[in-house]
Amino acid sequence: MNAMPVSSPMPLFDRLCGKLLAMDDETPDSDSLQHSLRQDMVRLFNVRNGLTIEQFLSDSPTALHYGLPDTLGLSPQSEADLARWELVVTRAIKLYEPRLSQVHVHITQDATHPTAARINIDAAVALGWHVCRVYFHVVLNDGAAHVAAAA
Repeated sequence: MNAMPVSSPMPLFDRLCGKLLAMDDETPDSDSLQHSLRQDMVRLFNVRNGLTIEQFLSDSPTALHYGLPDTLGLSPQSEADLARWELVVTRAIKLYEPRLSQVHVHITQDATHPTAARINIDAAVALGWHVCRVYFHVVLNDGAAHVAAAA
């Protein structure tokens, strides 16, 4: 199967649902773009693709492999597992959220929940002719992701 094509400025799910935030020739405002990115991150992090971590990191996943591999075997208490988790999340963003570039992912253990992990994402996104920085904080707990856009 062919690799995923380069995307439109509008996310696929918004186009399929008919909820266009802007027309193809218009630039969405920063709040709409941030909201759209957050929604797509929630979708991405809450879908499991059926691949192992090894397959996801070494193969060339396609649109059929949208989402994250099963990461329940990774422990937020292990530095090695946190590093592996960072690789998985970074690859997923690069594959399935092409609006983001210069992606930096840092994952730590959640101090309040020993089985949860906190993901901090720092990336760049084009907004018209400007490149803006966006920040997201994600809490992964019990296999579910909760995404918040940071100021």
